[in-house]
Amino acid sequence: MSVQDDLRPLFTEADAAETQAALALQPVEVDPGLVLDADTAGLLRDGLGRYDMDIRWMAHLDDGGVLRLWRSWTGIQVYEARVTGDVISDLQVEEHPERYQGRMEDEPEMFERVLIACVRHLRYFRAGHTPYGPSASAGPEPAPWP
Repeated sequence: MSVQDDLRPLFTEADAAETQAALALQPVEVDPGLVLDADTAGLLRDGLGRYDMDIRWMAHLDDGGVLRLWRSWTGIQVYEARVTGDVISDLQVEEHPERYQGRMEDEPEMFERVLIACVRHLRYFRAGHTPYGPSASAGPEPAPWP
């Protein structure tokens, strides 16, 4: 695959400027069960920025090992977790009722589904595939993660 085939909407400074920090992060008692391989961690460091309404989340793993996920159309932060090596821990979820109405008893499973969707989008975009189909020079569909 060439760099030209990489269609990822990277998380940019413009995306970061339009995000809103969570107001009421609450810790989840159980850590997520996902483990990041080096490739996946690299994809999350580059981040998933805004694309269109079909891509519902933005994600970014910063240099300090903090992984944040925001709703793409509002920029509101919903999740924050710590990444140490390949382990995701210290998951927190937005609990402000005007910003997110997820149920804590559904975590960390909901976080895992959202993160898997973000990584899937990043892998597909990198291989030249969009939600609307492959580019003319796209490679094969990537293997699923995890």
